[in-house]
Amino acid sequence: MNHYVCVIGAVNIDIFGTPYSLLKAHDSNPGKIFTSLGGVGRNIAENLGRMGIKVELISVLGKDNYAKNVVENSSNFNIGTSHCEILENENTSTYLCINNEKGEMQLALSDMGIYENLSPDFLNKRLSIINNSKACVIDTNIPSLSLKFIMDNVKVPIFLDTVSTTKTEKVKDFIHNIYALKPNIYEAEILSGMSIKTEDDYKIATNIILDKGVKEIYLTLGAKGVYYTDGKTFGKLPAISEAIVNTTGAGDSFLAGVIWAYLNNYDILLRSQTGLAASYITSNSDKTVSENMSEEYLKQIIKNNWSK
Repeated sequence: MNHYVCVIGAVNIDIFGTPYSLLKAHDSNPGKIFTSLGGVGRNIAENLGRMGIKVELISVLGKDNYAKNVVENSSNFNIGTSHCEILENENTSTYLCINNEKGEMQLALSDMGIYENLSPDFLNKRLSIINNSKACVIDTNIPSLSLKFIMDNVKVPIFLDTVSTTKTEKVKDFIHNIYALKPNIYEAEILSGMSIKTEDDYKIATNIILDKGVKEIYLTLGAKGVYYTDGKTFGKLPAISEAIVNTTGAGDSFLAGVIWAYLNNYDILLRSQTGLAASYITSNSDKTVSENMSEEYLKQIIKNNWSK
């Protein structure tokens, strides 16, 4: 088996604008505009790359300067992009956000139509690359038929990021071949078909999901931490408590941490701790993927918080 992980999913260009003063509608507002690389799949890939894991990224890009930025950035973090396809007459997936003066989102547009090209046929041509990896990571930005194709044809462990409640609907009827799943409460409600109101509901809902074929679940609880289970071992861990700079990308790094721990043969408790450690590193950065993310720092955070 080759020593790389396949990541199939979203690669975005994120453009944010924040005015210097009160946002005025129907007017040009002086402010600060910045652009960054994003996308759930790409974020997970970069986190893994920073953790020392070789990644093969599988996605679609437009024939534009944004695609060039993605390829150049990926090469810095041990991420291969030779299995991506650059498409004529398409825009690289772009997210445009206008904030208020406090940095709170007021309006956003997402141009993600390019992912319709991530079809079963597209993936079938890359199936041998996927099935020769150590693990396959997917997000729900890709089409439903493609997600089902992955469930039915991928032979290596699949790690799924559900992304959002709307996109979770895509996979609720076919999660039979998922090794590990990272939903939040609302996404777990969709997958289990029940309301989750109390801590007792965590076990009931996750057992329903496990019965559908999932091997491990990491139910993320925001500031309350994570509930983890494989049906035999289960528990709840609090988040590492310190001042939070930014929560964007914390979920992506959590799953990357779990995958890194899986590749290092950690048990489910240690995988959960690693996910929380990775999330902590991201939350203490103003970037979606922390520049401080590394295998060494990850181990240090784990040791500082859980080693006796």
